[in-house]
Amino acid sequence: MFNISAKADYGLIIMLELAKNHGQGYLAMSDISSTKKLSSHYLTQITKPLRQAKLLASKEGKTGGYTLSKNPDQITVLEIIEALEGKIKLNRHDCSSICVAFANCEAKTIWPTIMIDIKKLLQAKTLADLLKK
Repeated sequence: MFNISAKADYGLIIMLELAKNHGQGYLAMSDISSTKKLSSHYLTQITKPLRQAKLLASKEGKTGGYTLSKNPDQITVLEIIEALEGKIKLNRHDCSSICVAFANCEAKTIWPTIMIDIKKLLQAKTLADLLKK
């Protein structure tokens, strides 16, 4: 089911804060946490899948923190959501032939088209686009 979770929402907040700071070095998660009034511990947990997806990098130590791995105009909303939530699906099933209503299902041709449109929209929006708003 396509649902933006708190994890994806907070992940987008982290990435937007890092995009604002892009090119200025590493940003401590405690800075994002205090600015946005969110749990530093939870935000730090969210960074792991973002690092694994190579969307951000981290550095330990006094001058450490987090930074984007790519320019803000090269990171899409779709990449962020899928790094945190996995591949997005719009409905509860994939309208495949294993569905008992498949033969008579009028929605089986509608949902895949809508899903493609949503993915295209999320793929077209980058962090740089969101910062312009």
